[in-house]
Amino acid sequence: MIWNYIKADSFFRDYLPHVKNYKHKIRGKNGRGNPVEFPPADKAAIKAGLEQLFKDLSNDFKEL
Repeated sequence: MIWNYIKADSFFRDYLPHVKNYKHKIRGKNGRGNPVEFPPADKAAIKAGLEQLFKDLSNDFKEL
């Protein structure tokens, strides 16, 4: 999964502050042990946030 390479706390804080309980959703369980996952709207927002992150990274490397 992408969270092995990108720190989730920083990513969600900077690019998707409106997504709540992302730690539970990444783990797949809530505090009571019930299954939970990202809804389709959050998945689309994550894809858009990743595209923005990659665009920001490429711009940073162009400046070097």
